[in-house]
Amino acid sequence: MAALALINLSDFFALGVDPSLALPAKYNYALVLLSYLVAALGGYAFLQFATRIAELRDLGLRYGWLAIGAIAMGGGIWAMHFIGMLAHVLPIPVSYDPWITAVSIVPAILAAGVALHVVARPVVSTNRLLIGGTLMGVGIGAMHYTGMFALELNALVRYDPTLFGASLVVAVGLAILALQAWHWLSKTPVTRFSRVQEVVGALILGLAVTAMHYTAMASTYCFASAGQGRSSPALDHSVFAAVIALIASLVLLMAIVAVIFDRRVALEASMRHEVMDSHRRTSEQLFQSQKMEAVGQLTGGVAHDFNNILTIVLANADALLDNDRMPPEVTKRAQRIWDAGQKAAELTRQLLAFSRQQVLKPEKSDLNDIVSTTGRLLLRTLGEHIIVQTVAAPNLWTTNVDRTQVETSLINLCLNARDAMPMGGRLVIETKNVPLDRAYVARQEDEDLVPGDYAMLSVTDTGSGISPENLRRVFEPFFTTKEVGKGTGLGLSMVYGFIRQSNGHIAVSSEISRGTSVKMYFPRSEPAAAAAAPSRARLLPRGNERILVVEDEEAVRAVIGEQLQSLGYDVEQAGNAEQALERLRAGRFDLLLTDVVMPGRLNGKGLSDEVARLWPDTRIVFMSGYPENELTCDGPPDGGVMLLAKPHLKADLARIVRGALGNGDGPGFGRRAAASEA
Repeated sequence: MAALALINLSDFFALGVDPSLALPAKYNYALVLLSYLVAALGGYAFLQFATRIAELRDLGLRYGWLAIGAIAMGGGIWAMHFIGMLAHVLPIPVSYDPWITAVSIVPAILAAGVALHVVARPVVSTNRLLIGGTLMGVGIGAMHYTGMFALELNALVRYDPTLFGASLVVAVGLAILALQAWHWLSKTPVTRFSRVQEVVGALILGLAVTAMHYTAMASTYCFASAGQGRSSPALDHSVFAAVIALIASLVLLMAIVAVIFDRRVALEASMRHEVMDSHRRTSEQLFQSQKMEAVGQLTGGVAHDFNNILTIVLANADALLDNDRMPPEVTKRAQRIWDAGQKAAELTRQLLAFSRQQVLKPEKSDLNDIVSTTGRLLLRTLGEHIIVQTVAAPNLWTTNVDRTQVETSLINLCLNARDAMPMGGRLVIETKNVPLDRAYVARQEDEDLVPGDYAMLSVTDTGSGISPENLRRVFEPFFTTKEVGKGTGLGLSMVYGFIRQSNGHIAVSSEISRGTSVKMYFPRSEPAAAAAAPSRARLLPRGNERILVVEDEEAVRAVIGEQLQSLGYDVEQAGNAEQALERLRAGRFDLLLTDVVMPGRLNGKGLSDEVARLWPDTRIVFMSGYPENELTCDGPPDGGVMLLAKPHLKADLARIVRGALGNGDGPGFGRRAAASEA
């Protein structure tokens, strides 16, 4: 058996034979160079196919392009191999068996297909590169030695066993190196030098394939043997090589053009899709803006009428509470009315919040203090199944915000978190100093956001989370994922509107089954000075100046008149601008307290302009149940305005009127005082 094995191996390897007896061979270096150029062109085709296949997600298209790429690349490798064989010049005539030569292309196609299948994936592991490179190297080796078997010449062809093994090792090693080189190139960021990188990669791949072939050729010995071997008419190697190179190059170029054209078409389709997506997003944003504007106008109108009603309710309850002669039972009922009116007024402000139209009362505040105050209420509200954790930042920056709105926003977010954790969980309320840099701001869709220092207040839960499609809609008015009757869809909209109106920023992140985090950012301000707590019992500022109250609602006008008279002022009333001008012509007034929206030729703004022109020493204070921006709907005032928001407390009315009148050294009417004094 050992002798039989030796005989069989001797038919293939040069065993027991002196290599110096082999026919002398030389290389046609022009054909060697031509074989390398064909291999490099095949490498460039390989890069183009691999890139395109990696971009595809449809399996049918992937396998279709993989088959085309394998045929084109395999044909290029086979052409390089055949031209390389023609470059190996022997002193005897050489020809090739056409059928065996044709069959030798099959291993090359399979090797190229394996390589494309390995690298044309979004993620390529090291193991895949090793396995793919090994199979590719073995396939190219099989193609080479199958092609060598197609030789027809009067000589015995044998192979040096050491160089034969080395050729396979080189084939596998260089195949792995070539695939790794492509992998490195695919990870390189796209730049203006990307085309140069592709050419360099193609040259590396061509060198690897060519090196495999010529290492294998170095192991080949041809021993003269008269009457043995296969003989056919000799071929003109140069002409035959040129024809093969031309055909292979045309096939490869057509394949490359097809891939590049397909990528261009796909890129244009992707760009059109992006444009359509952008148009759709813009349309959605426009619809959202129009919806917000429509709802804002509706709530503004409702708020005006509702605030007029609340003004009457609160003013009368306030008057009863200030009357020490009222029986305790009446005082108790008046207090309930007053408390209910305050809650109704707060609801009106919240309805205006999501449309960013409520009148804010900002003051320098410490978010830690707000969290501490609100946290005690939350512990009773959220339930024992929710673990509340507070993380307060030391030396937290102060911020200029409406405390009531911050508290309402925090409660809204905590209640949403509770609803997302019906079986219990952890709720973390955190404050932190956060500088927002230009890079962060550039990534946000909020065009009003500016870089700077912000005090952050965040609410994080371990609840059910929000899906990505719903996460984009969380700030839409009336959008809710809760069951019917369990959510209005206004909570986050109110928070969003309030924060935007406060020149702040809000960000929401969420993962399904992991939880949600809402971060509110408020611009940093200077530290706040300690302020004394307000008291009902303290003495309200009074006066004896003449005041003209202009209000189209008779009940509201009467209540405000009574409040001012109880403060010592001489009060007259008018139902519209025309009546007010008649009163002003009849006698001098120190202050005009006028509603903004009134029927008739002149509204509050028009009346104030007339007063400023004819009686410049008369002070002006506006009052309105509409949002503050209604004051500028007919053009901005000449200077700052003083606004008394409805509904108001008697104390608010007393302070703003006294602040406007001052001690005679403040700005006169027509020279509108800044509202900061109020």
